[in-house]
Amino acid sequence: MNIWIFNHYATTPAHVGGTRHFDLAKHLSDKGHQVTIFASSFNHFSKKEMVFHNKENHSEIEWINGIRYVWINTPAYNKSLGRVKNILSYTLKSYKIAMAACEEESPDIVIGSSVHPLAAIVGYLVAKKASCKYYFEERDLWPQTFVDFGKISASNPLALVLYKLESFLYEKAERVIVLFDKAKHYVESRGVDAGKVIYLPNGVNLDKYEQLEPTLRVDEMFKGLENKFVVAYIGSHGVANHLDPVIDLFSKLREHPDIHLLLVGSGAQKQELMKRVQEEELSNVTFEDPVPKAQIPYLLSKAQMGIISILDTPLYKWGFSMNKIYDYMAAGLPIAMVANPDLTGSLRSVKGIYVQDQLEELQQVIVNSSGSAQMRREEGEFLQEYVRKHYSWEVLGDQLESVMLNDVEGVSRNEKAV
Repeated sequence: MNIWIFNHYATTPAHVGGTRHFDLAKHLSDKGHQVTIFASSFNHFSKKEMVFHNKENHSEIEWINGIRYVWINTPAYNKSLGRVKNILSYTLKSYKIAMAACEEESPDIVIGSSVHPLAAIVGYLVAKKASCKYYFEERDLWPQTFVDFGKISASNPLALVLYKLESFLYEKAERVIVLFDKAKHYVESRGVDAGKVIYLPNGVNLDKYEQLEPTLRVDEMFKGLENKFVVAYIGSHGVANHLDPVIDLFSKLREHPDIHLLLVGSGAQKQELMKRVQEEELSNVTFEDPVPKAQIPYLLSKAQMGIISILDTPLYKWGFSMNKIYDYMAAGLPIAMVANPDLTGSLRSVKGIYVQDQLEELQQVIVNSSGSAQMRREEGEFLQEYVRKHYSWEVLGDQLESVMLNDVEGVSRNEKAV
């Protein structure tokens, strides 16, 4: 199959940010399919240009591990207005470039991924031009999340426009892909046939955790922490990441000097968090800049536990699919979760995952874990097997491939094998 993916914010393991579509594309490519990803050249997470340094080209093709990337040259930004310009630039340029490419080749399936809905619209228009199957990947429920948050009412003119756009994409799509387990119920509530909806969460490439690649950058992070019990947080430092309770937790743990929190990432709240740690003289907390995705496995191999905090908010009403959770599992790290247990669904009952909204309880969990290497090893092995069965891209990619083959060729994967 020839598969085209439109994801404005797609990255590669060499860059900062999630690699959902790279990992999916790599698996499909390894199975003989051709995959093209149309992505912006400006990295939303690092706020850095990845491709067009002093170049005026509108686009550039790069082959990475068998995957064809079409990098769209988009303007840099730091603030909201600049981001809008960036979105419009990607939308117009990717549409023009892909439409021209349709004259040379025809995709079998086009996936439009709605980190913002205009990328999904481009995907639909290209699929229509190519007369091929169109999949709508709804990564964020726009505008339902804004409505659930109370930011706008369901009758707001902007909400009505976005609902209409969402319904249009649902109608035109052969399949609707969602990342959150409860999101499929939302899509069905909008009148979409349940058989049309595919639950495809984020996953992890386990090969990277089995073949670690040491880096000097990571080794430098852990200088002075060699004999510490390191609890790692990787990811954004924003309001939704709810990191203040994590700092509260380690303020309580300051009486255990061998237990250390390492936060790796960036975001709007990072400077404020760093200032707080400095003012409270917390020597058991360290902040580091984000690293490329390819360095995460080695980084986590040097930690003893992973941590995550989930804001009790309507944002997670329809579930969540955070890359860091699967990365922690793949690294064999027990996970401490500062969260309302009701938000975490089945995860709260998984061995090695500790979900608590009471910091005193979680404090004791971390102290107990630091004192038992055998318990950590047993929990880590269980989590590695759990993520292999449920969230590896080998499993998730096969599930999607089976549906694609059925849609394109009219036969199931098993039937084709026979």
